[in-house]
Amino acid sequence: MIPKSSYYFGPPPPESAYGTAPVGQIGVHHPREILRVERDYTGGEVIQFAPIYPLELEGRITPTRFLESINAINEILISAHSLRHSFFDNLLAILSLQVSRLFVKTHFERELMRLKKLIERLNADVYNPVGLNIVWPHPVAFLYVCTPFILSHMGV
Repeated sequence: MIPKSSYYFGPPPPESAYGTAPVGQIGVHHPREILRVERDYTGGEVIQFAPIYPLELEGRITPTRFLESINAINEILISAHSLRHSFFDNLLAILSLQVSRLFVKTHFERELMRLKKLIERLNADVYNPVGLNIVWPHPVAFLYVCTPFILSHMGV
């Protein structure tokens, strides 16, 4: 059975897989549990994620490391939505009759590539060794990150 992502409503129920040792292999087996880190709308329209430490991560990753990860992701997203860079990219596109888009990536596209590399690095260095995985949030329009945030895997 493939678990579905859902909203965070508090501590995990006793029958959940949280707190158990990870088994299986990331990218091969389906996750046993999924955790979503929702958007934080307090900053307005700029995409940011809530830096609230989920209880399900206790014993796997420290609150400080989780907060550092979310802050690094948020920092890149804030940079990607820079008005100054957007103005320059759009001006260049208008003046070149959109031809510049064929040769030059926008600041937003460059920042998203940087974010993708950051998530890959965080997965390799911090999250995958403890049975966690952050999935690229672009397919869900950055409404939430870390979904599925894989906590444990089913055995073979």
